Amino acid sequence: MNTRHLKLKWPVTVNSMYRSIRGRNILSKKAREYYSWFLGTHPPLDSPISLPVKMALLFHPPKNFRYDVDNYFKNILDCMTKGKILLDDSQVYDLRGVKRGKDPEGKGYVNVIIKKY
Repeated sequence: MNTRHLKLKWPVTVNSMYRSIRGRNILSKKAREYYSWFLGTHPPLDSPISLPVKMALLFHPPKNFRYDVDNYFKNILDCMTKGKILLDDSQVYDLRGVKRGKDPEGKGYVNVIIKKY
């Protein structure tokens, strides 16, 4: 397996991924829009990665603010499985999130690096 590099726009935090309506938890509009964007801009692999992997997520926020990188993991991992990049997020044996400098364009993005574990 070769190293895969993906660039994602700033993700939805796990705190705003779900909404509770009449006792049911559903995906929020923001999360659905993010998944649609991902599926539209990152074509699925012919054969999703099925090996154990390690992932590095390099966060470049839209502005300087305090944030917890772990609140963004779920959204990104869900994109990897919905977009058929990975077979299942249980394949991720090593997951690292690194806070980087602010995006000079002010939009925010995440560089995703996937390697064989």
